[in-house]
Amino acid sequence: MYSQIFSTTINTLKESSQIRVRRMDNNQEIISRLKFIGKIKKGEKINTRYMFVQPDGLFTSLKRTFISQDNRSNTLSFIQETIGRSFELLVTYERSTSESDKTLAKHLVNDLIEAIKGLVNLKTTYISDTKFCCDMDAALEFINARLDHFRPILLDNDEEEKELD
Repeated sequence: MYSQIFSTTINTLKESSQIRVRRMDNNQEIISRLKFIGKIKKGEKINTRYMFVQPDGLFTSLKRTFISQDNRSNTLSFIQETIGRSFELLVTYERSTSESDKTLAKHLVNDLIEAIKGLVNLKTTYISDTKFCCDMDAALEFINARLDHFRPILLDNDEEEKELD
């Protein structure tokens, strides 16, 4: 009887752990989350609800399972949504005629490049989870493929700076 109650409680907690990542309603939030991804170090896990990193370990695993109900699925959703929205924003900035938007596009390209480093670090943290690592590889391939189109933005900026010297 007690095992059924315990089992039901655990299943309820796990079902409620499918936290929907809060929507990114403005451009600042998208950029902030992208920068956050770029700062993830090896051995750190993301708390997607409160936007902070936690060291990998037994205490963190127990806390993420039973207290704050966060998981890899939430992390993956957070990453995919942030990267997708970042590229939408990048396209908007690139197409703009405003010089400030063009500058923001250059910063966004740099932030996406930094996010690659954070994703590689996150992949290292979850190295024992083959599916999660494959998801990270797919995200990295997506970013690199999309960035190939935008890398000239950075080259144009470097050439302009050399001309000013």
